[in-house]
Amino acid sequence: MSPRWLLAAFWLCGCSADPAPGDSGPAAGGDGLEGSDGAEGGDGAEGGDGTDGDDPPALQQPLLQQPVEAEDLDPAEGVVQVSLVAAPDTHRLTDWRTGETIEIAGYAYNGSLPGPTLRARLGDRLVVDFENQLDDATTLHWHGLDVPNAMDGSPMTQAPVGPGERFRYEFTLEQAGTFWYHPHIDTEHQVDLGLYGAIVVEDPADPAVDADLLLVFDDWREVAETDAEPSAVHGAHGEVGLWAVNGQVLPRLVVGGGLRYRLRLLDVSNHGYLNLSLPGARVIGHDQGLDAAPAPADAVVLGPGDRAELELLPAEGLLALMDSPYSLNGGAALGEAEARLDIEVDVAAPAAAAPAWAFSGASPAPDPGRTDVLYVFQGEAHSDSWAINGEQYPDITVQSLSFNQDAVIEVRNLSATEHPFHLHGLVFELLSLNGVAPAFQERLDTLNIPIYGVARLRVVAHNPGMWMAHCHILPHADGGMMSMLQVTESTR
Repeated sequence: MSPRWLLAAFWLCGCSADPAPGDSGPAAGGDGLEGSDGAEGGDGAEGGDGTDGDDPPALQQPLLQQPVEAEDLDPAEGVVQVSLVAAPDTHRLTDWRTGETIEIAGYAYNGSLPGPTLRARLGDRLVVDFENQLDDATTLHWHGLDVPNAMDGSPMTQAPVGPGERFRYEFTLEQAGTFWYHPHIDTEHQVDLGLYGAIVVEDPADPAVDADLLLVFDDWREVAETDAEPSAVHGAHGEVGLWAVNGQVLPRLVVGGGLRYRLRLLDVSNHGYLNLSLPGARVIGHDQGLDAAPAPADAVVLGPGDRAELELLPAEGLLALMDSPYSLNGGAALGEAEARLDIEVDVAAPAAAAPAWAFSGASPAPDPGRTDVLYVFQGEAHSDSWAINGEQYPDITVQSLSFNQDAVIEVRNLSATEHPFHLHGLVFELLSLNGVAPAFQERLDTLNIPIYGVARLRVVAHNPGMWMAHCHILPHADGGMMSMLQVTESTR
């Protein structure tokens, strides 16, 4: 009987920490971090004190490594051209605290976990030459980016890229911020096995920082032994286990006192929530780049698909990015907070002055009181049957907006779990959540709707096409909690 997860003691005694051919792991180095300490492939650092050959050596805490960045294949100014290949791969994640390694027969983009970061500047033309080396069809979706409808990767708008086939995605980047890419066909399964990567669109108007770092969070948990082939399953109904950051379990980030850091956080988990805090840091942005105003980083809740940006101005000592228990079955939960990232200041110095971020200070738009589109989320976890407006995708009623219509979408959650609502192709502004307007303007593409919660969202339908609207807990979406919103073509 073989476990679906091969969980075993994995001691790095006299073994190389380099990944074997075909294995994926985070790339070394980058962006103000110290070099690799042998943590490639997520296996932790080489360890051992050489005192007793009968006892396994203690593993060392790995230094945080940044995901590899995709090579720009076009030297032209204003164009970023990259190549992405989806293929089977093996992932290994070691918990250096216990010496246990999880081995997953999964997928990867370009052989890395997370996939290569696509880094560009506002206004650049992004060209992605995609090749599918999987045995199944797939697509690429650009989460949070308002791309042309034919480039969205939705099975309603793009023919799936079959095994051995290629497709070119091409569009202009008109939003600055932290975004990500993943498949949108057999989504729960393919994302679960490792098909995801970050997109960073830089705004040249932003102030300089000393390091701009990515923290890509995913959770992995052991499942019951079966006779099935090894694969990965990220829990069920809110159960989560082993969180990884950039493919590493509880890594260590070494920073310099007096320096300025921008941390881009991304939750790619199928269903796991994060409830993060970092003493002294500020939240400066979310899904769509800079917020209207900063806020303390004392309760940063990220649902699946969500992002946040933090400003860190260290001075001295030890810090930790802490995660307090949070469940999709009711929000903040009982239990002790756990560290997801340890932060060490190697050289103490007075904290730097905050960068001059261009916070707009804008107030939320007034609620006009009407509802143009209504989505009612329904379902229950015992059957994994989920619906919007009583319908399960693909047997749905498509609602529509006219081009450039200034509309209000109301999302009601009538189920006993929370749901991160995600809308393709259009950015929305939060008017109110449970009747309370935000203190400042919030422009988002993913919003967590609490149990029995009601969100009112303003959207300007500037992007013609058929756009998916769904829960980003991927088992819920694949279980039917997905609909479509049509924006009619302009007659101009």
